[in-house]
Amino acid sequence: AGGGGGGGGGGGSSSSADRPGSALTLRPALLASLSHDGAPSSSDRRALQASAAEARCARFVLIQRFNALLAHLAPLVHSSREHEAHTLGGRLCLLRGVVFLEVKQALLQRFVTSTAKDADAPQVLLNRLRALSKQSPDGSHTLLAQLQEQLSLLHPRALCRADKAFRVNFVGEAADDHGGPYREAITQICGELQSGQLPLLLRCPNGRHGVGAGRDVYLPRPAASSARELGWFRFVGQLLGLALRQKETQLPLNLPSLVWKQLVSQPLDESDLRGTDELCWQSLQKLRTIDQEGVDAALFGDVIFETFQAQLSDGSEVELLPGGRHSRVTFESRHDYCDAVLAARLRESRQQCDALLQGISLVLPQRLLSLFTWEQLERLACGSADVSVEVLRGRTKYGVGVSSVQRHVRYFWAALRGFTPEQRSAFLRFVWGRSRLPISAAEWGDTRFTLHTKQSPRPDALFPVAHTCFFSLELPAYTSAAICRERLLYAITHCLAIDIDTTTGARENRQLTAWSSSEDEEEEPGAPPSPTARR
Repeated sequence: AGGGGGGGGGGGSSSSADRPGSALTLRPALLASLSHDGAPSSSDRRALQASAAEARCARFVLIQRFNALLAHLAPLVHSSREHEAHTLGGRLCLLRGVVFLEVKQALLQRFVTSTAKDADAPQVLLNRLRALSKQSPDGSHTLLAQLQEQLSLLHPRALCRADKAFRVNFVGEAADDHGGPYREAITQICGELQSGQLPLLLRCPNGRHGVGAGRDVYLPRPAASSARELGWFRFVGQLLGLALRQKETQLPLNLPSLVWKQLVSQPLDESDLRGTDELCWQSLQKLRTIDQEGVDAALFGDVIFETFQAQLSDGSEVELLPGGRHSRVTFESRHDYCDAVLAARLRESRQQCDALLQGISLVLPQRLLSLFTWEQLERLACGSADVSVEVLRGRTKYGVGVSSVQRHVRYFWAALRGFTPEQRSAFLRFVWGRSRLPISAAEWGDTRFTLHTKQSPRPDALFPVAHTCFFSLELPAYTSAAICRERLLYAITHCLAIDIDTTTGARENRQLTAWSSSEDEEEEPGAPPSPTARR
């Protein structure tokens, strides 16, 4: 039954069963073609395969029927947290692994459509030059701080629009927001969160020590518990909720299962600690089984000097029981100690995750989240970290006079294939203002990447020009693969400003000086010109 959790495409207001490729209409007989890996001998293999195929079909029919009924009745059920198993909603959450993703997304989309606002998008003024030039340990000049200060004046429901939550005006940059500046602002805020510019997240111990899995994930900082910091966490949660509502909003955050599970009320276990702190997990495992190394109660005190306190991911220490720092761990109490350390490490970011959940609840009911697995929630809110060149190529159309067989176009795709994952993400941000691709056909919709040729008698002297609002690129007809790669890398690495729009609004933004809450702050000039450009 575990295979039923995958499901099909994205949500929509129409019935899931009416869409092609739906798991609700998949013929169970198709499952019979799946291979069976458990046949022990050639004489029994055929009978076992037939039996396994029949069992798969029967189980799938049951799951399919359950999902078909749920698709019609789910709006009448008040889903709740998994631990509330005495309620019907709690029981549904316990079965979240066999509920098709398309059924969950249809339920989510039904709520989103019924609560979407059609008013004009509120406008915000963001100063990226100020955020970069006036960095401070408290994060007060960051884009997140600027955006939160302005949006806090609005009711959260005002941001629940169908396309994008707000309209961005960049101070000193000639950019008119038709989507590009909005996506760029969200992406840059996520970069701030994961770069130390804000005191909210920190790289997990696995990343700092270079061991184990999940070295690129960030944990909520346990000490980030001031009113201001928790307010920022609530605001990040609000952005996560908007990402679940809107195709235009996507947060490229690398958060561990330890965070996502708390948002969907899934139980935490040792694997969540191991996914962020391999060394701590190994230490606990060795301490639990130290008797297998020949250490008994008599020798324990000579080799283990731990007391009942634990070090959290930010280096701070907490007592595991009253007076724990003065209470030695004994051979008999080592399991209690290990259990207490595990519990402390798993709940160290509970306050921050609760704030994230409070923010999400401002724009989306928490009960909807509980139907999703933590992996599904992460992909819906953040997309896939892997920018697939083949997926992008399949979603590409070519401008007038451009074809996939032209020399400079072949150089372009070869350059992308040769990029590192980080460089491909930077390229996507350069041309689209976001660093991750949509995860499903429904999220792609009609969106296509458009590749044009930038005409010039001296193409090798030019840099590519991106139109982030329209997800397109003007590519000069470079004469070699090396030059194409070099120019692309320079563009995606050095061009941050969106600064060559020529609309009236863009020209007005170009003339703006520093936006500040203090009157005595010096004005800052606009962005300097760049050899490569983004619109």
